[in-house]
Amino acid sequence: MRSAKLIFPIALLVMTCGCAALVAAIAGAGVGVATYAYVTGDLKIEYPRPYDTVWEATLKALGDLNMTVEEKTKGSLKSKIKARRGSGTAVKIKVKNKGPKLTIVKIRVGLFGDKESSIAIMDAIDAYLGVE
Repeated sequence: MRSAKLIFPIALLVMTCGCAALVAAIAGAGVGVATYAYVTGDLKIEYPRPYDTVWEATLKALGDLNMTVEEKTKGSLKSKIKARRGSGTAVKIKVKNKGPKLTIVKIRVGLFGDKESSIAIMDAIDAYLGVE
């Protein structure tokens, strides 16, 4: 039954993304588990956490990674962070409020995306949120 729950989101992701380069990982079903996909340079993560909690965790994670936050704007439904890595590479993060317990985060490192760096940022956010 658990594998059936994982197949549907992956199939849906593949159908909606077409033939673009797709790397998807579904962490499983349950409390505290996020889902994520890396598509066309953006890492998209769905956190089952409140918007404000994810926003704060994102800012703390960037600090832990020694990234300089150059600009941040936060509204009630969406927010943006523009940061820079020590190497000078630009980092753009969008955080969207999708309800009381669902927040979407999109991470893009550099002009074309950097999967490994994006995942490192996600891992730092996950640590603050207690995501497995």
